[in-house]
Amino acid sequence: MRFAVTATAALAVLAASSVAHALEVKTAVSTQRVGLGESFLVQLVIMSDGQNGNALADVRLPLPPGMTTSPPSRSPQSQVSIINGQMSQRVGVTLTWTVTASKVGSFKVGPPSASFAGERAQGNPIPIEVVAGGSGGAPQRMRRGFDPFNFFDPFGQGNSPFPPGFNFKSPFDDDPSEQQQPEEPSYPDELRVDKAPDPIAFLRATVNPNPVVVGQQVTLRVYAYGGRGQFSAENPNEPSHADFLTFDTGPDQVKAYLVPVSGIRFIAAKLRELPMFPLHAGTLRAGNMKMGFAGRGYPPAPGGGALVRESNWVNVVVTEPPLDGRPAGYKIGDVGEYRIEATVEPRQILAGESISVVAKLSGIGMVPFKLQTPDSHGVEWLEPALTEKMEAPGGIVQGSRTFSYVVRMTEPGKIDLGELSLPYYDPKRHAYAVARAKLGEIEVKANPNAAKATIEPKPSDRLAGVLQARDTLGPMPAVQKPLSDRSGFWAALLLGPLGVVFAGGALSFASRTRAKLRERSASVGAQLETALREARELAARDTAGSVAAVERALFLAIELKLNLKARAILKSELKTTLVERGLPSARAEALARILEDCDTLRFVGAASGIDPGELSQRAAKNVAEMRNDKLSPTS
Repeated sequence: MRFAVTATAALAVLAASSVAHALEVKTAVSTQRVGLGESFLVQLVIMSDGQNGNALADVRLPLPPGMTTSPPSRSPQSQVSIINGQMSQRVGVTLTWTVTASKVGSFKVGPPSASFAGERAQGNPIPIEVVAGGSGGAPQRMRRGFDPFNFFDPFGQGNSPFPPGFNFKSPFDDDPSEQQQPEEPSYPDELRVDKAPDPIAFLRATVNPNPVVVGQQVTLRVYAYGGRGQFSAENPNEPSHADFLTFDTGPDQVKAYLVPVSGIRFIAAKLRELPMFPLHAGTLRAGNMKMGFAGRGYPPAPGGGALVRESNWVNVVVTEPPLDGRPAGYKIGDVGEYRIEATVEPRQILAGESISVVAKLSGIGMVPFKLQTPDSHGVEWLEPALTEKMEAPGGIVQGSRTFSYVVRMTEPGKIDLGELSLPYYDPKRHAYAVARAKLGEIEVKANPNAAKATIEPKPSDRLAGVLQARDTLGPMPAVQKPLSDRSGFWAALLLGPLGVVFAGGALSFASRTRAKLRERSASVGAQLETALREARELAARDTAGSVAAVERALFLAIELKLNLKARAILKSELKTTLVERGLPSARAEALARILEDCDTLRFVGAASGIDPGELSQRAAKNVAEMRNDKLSPTS
């Protein structure tokens, strides 16, 4: 019996639980029914909020008698998201075991577990049924399917878009199992290229549509072309998209075609299709994906390894929607096609009670997070609870968000609630529109149980009794001297302005003193020394903390030397920018290499072979030497 796990095989999610508020754990299995002697995959995916490091230890997968497994493969994970303008980063790891069944019966595998970021992460046990009729021999070589949990490795096999053994064969290669050679396959028009930039292999990135407005969906696509026969993809990275909000559509289905370009037959496929939404106006860049081409016909890279190719950058021209016809309350970024449906209940209540308004906003685009609520007398709207359902059929992002409002009615009477609305820009019609949902009237009756308002007493009359007639004779009542007749009145009146001036001067002096102290303590030089000290002290016990301190020290040193905020510059462009600012090329190269080693150590850990202590020493040495570097006249 032939056994293979493909991208269309059932990959069942058996458990998704939170070990602690900082960890998310998922367990998956390639199949729950296998033949005797066959193998299957077990995965444990652990994600952390990135605050407690990413150290992995004590990996376990308990197995019943009759099953064996090899040591698990490990794949680091990283995920960045932006919600309501707030960016968050998560890190994690995917552990994959290959388990072979050598005994018929029903078993429970696991639960898989590991210590990650200082917490114990444990999945659920997995039921497996082993039946007779399989190969009964040694475990067969497997193909891994797509990993549904791995955002930065959607292809499986450690960043390879093709399972081992697939090797991205040409559609024209003969298959010994076929009686006849298949007919020449056609290829999608999106793979058509007029001229090959490289006769051996190349990557190509496109963005469509272009130009667009802020908040309008664009789709980034990256294609691979190999001109020397079959190949496998090695270590593809995620395309750059710093100025865009992206929507993860799940694993891409990779299919190869034979495409003639410049007289050469290339094996071509679409590697990545990524829906994106521009966050601001301007000429924004995306693309720059790297991948290695490995195969007999492809020469190795000069330093060893697969032949690396890099896709082009694509410029996306983004503007704001026009001012003409812009409705009141429109928010930049609300772009698409939307409609609102709303329900209100109950329609009759007592004053002081609340009603429920549930509004569903649905349509095409990145559905907005806020609706405009009406402003009515005697109506108080509380913040809504949100639920959402987003998907991207055919690569078009669409879905819905449900807003559940609690609305308090404070006064009796028949009250018209008005309508919920959302102004948006429709890029297909190049015009503004407003989605609306009328809410109707609510009958609010007087509440008989409401506490009756107490009658406040009238303020006392200070002159009462002043002009009352006296009924007995007596001495003249003493009259209190006015304030102006007292000795200290005029002195206080004259000294008051001087006191105000003196107090203001004292407060101003204290404020300036505090500001100078803050500037002194927060100076770039002091922060730089602190960062270098922390990098040395944390190297032995906290790798993540030491790496963060090294990065902070390098960025502060660049700011001190060049008056340049280097953190806002893409790391792939940092060396060029530093040289343009006048820094010697060798120094710029050394700084860029240290930052690359920081990224490698953060996501790979000790397996990278980089020593945190040596990394901090390199950073300190380059910072000290950079202070004496002479800038070129171009700076």
